Amino acid sequence: MPGFPREEVEMMTVAAPRPSSRVRARSPLTAESLLSRGDLEAGSADAAAITRMMEREREESRRHARHLLDLAPFWIDHEDPDLADDREERSLAIAIALRTTTAAAASRIREAHRAFTEMPRTFERLSAGDMPKDWHRRMLRAVGDLTPFQREEVDRRIAAWDLASIPADRFRDELRQVIAWCERQEPRQCPEHSRDVTVESSGRDDGVASLRITGPIPEILSLARRLDAASRAVQTQQRHALEQGAPIPFDLDGDVARDGTTMSQAALRYAIIHRTLLDTAGVEVPAPRHRVNVVIPVLTLMGLDDTPATYDGITPLPAAMSRALAETEPVWHRVFTDPLTGRFLELPAQRYRPSPEMVEHLRLTTPRCAVPGCTKGTTDGAENDHIEEFDHEHPERGGPTSLDNLHRLHWGHHDFKTARRIDPVREPDGSTTWTVGSPPLVRTTVPPRLDLATPRIAAAMTESWEHYRWLSMMEEMERCGEAARIMQEWGPVDLEIEDPEEFDHRARWDIDPPF
Repeated sequence: MPGFPREEVEMMTVAAPRPSSRVRARSPLTAESLLSRGDLEAGSADAAAITRMMEREREESRRHARHLLDLAPFWIDHEDPDLADDREERSLAIAIALRTTTAAAASRIREAHRAFTEMPRTFERLSAGDMPKDWHRRMLRAVGDLTPFQREEVDRRIAAWDLASIPADRFRDELRQVIAWCERQEPRQCPEHSRDVTVESSGRDDGVASLRITGPIPEILSLARRLDAASRAVQTQQRHALEQGAPIPFDLDGDVARDGTTMSQAALRYAIIHRTLLDTAGVEVPAPRHRVNVVIPVLTLMGLDDTPATYDGITPLPAAMSRALAETEPVWHRVFTDPLTGRFLELPAQRYRPSPEMVEHLRLTTPRCAVPGCTKGTTDGAENDHIEEFDHEHPERGGPTSLDNLHRLHWGHHDFKTARRIDPVREPDGSTTWTVGSPPLVRTTVPPRLDLATPRIAAAMTESWEHYRWLSMMEEMERCGEAARIMQEWGPVDLEIEDPEEFDHRARWDIDPPF
């Protein structure tokens, strides 16, 4: 081939060996053999505890099998698009019952169906207590990308193992070999089908997130090389700009101008991705329907408190980062809330469509779809929904356009409510009772979402006010000579303060007085 050295390359193929069908322990694992292996005396407290734990583990496997057996009937074939609403209805009911998200509920239903229907032999071993629950879950995750025929083969092989006695490391090794053999026999989807871009949080509320780009290795390596070449070119231009006193390109935070040194390659790769316009080859991209809100508690903004802000009502932002963002914005929007409960104060509306102010309030109170268990955001792809339906012919009869009767639903769940698959009812205390299914599958009541930062702000303001009143009283005592009299009568007051930094900003008399 042009551009490559002419070498003789010998291609060899090796047949993948079939995994062993005999996976046996050296000796059966029983209560007696377990005590013997641990050199424990029969009848001792340790022996009794070990025996109880062994039986609890097996009972946990049997209990998990019963749980899967209850979940399995909720499965509806995903190949039939006409049953999409039925699938969503059942996932929602399970999510409420198990107090999890709709995505997690759908995953558990799929897991139960796969275990009970597609892999019945290993399910039987689980039900008997021979296969630990964690092993069964690991197996189901491992076969997720296999074909039904391959799962049946894995089920048949693993069910024949000595699951009641083999150790955990042996099970993992043998499972890995079986899965690898299946994948070599019938490889997974081609790399081109794996193209994806996902946003991942750091798992901590530290204001950091990641953008993961997945795709075929040649494409990803080509992208990396182009980013490296671009970052080196920009770094060279930054160096020339510093020498000539010219504007500095891609200086995101002004660090280059301040420190007089160029950005690192890693920082420049990020800056180029962040600042470069996305080329959509002439396809028009709709403008955002809403602005992005960063909600900052007022005391955090003033630097008097470190309550985190929230990005679009969902993602926490550290106080310092939120103040830095606010510093660069020319316009701030106030949101009025009850200072004690955090309840958003209503704005009047006399029409079907909420006013822009009301929509902004709804986006703050319902940053995620209001349906229990749904994690979809409501910045885009969502609707303002009347909980009690608006009467277009006789608006005065009910369904008012007020914050008490409104919430935001993701488009799919808005259609779900229109189809009467779910029915919300707003209670007098502001909570919402949801009924799923007709006839009802499950019913739950969800309390209103309040501004959780407000009670903390109210406490901080109360403390600040009391501190102000105390300082005012001390100043008055100084003016009238009362402080000098107390000093003369009591003498200097020597206090032991555990945390000096907590008091270094206070006045001399910002302590309990000696009277």
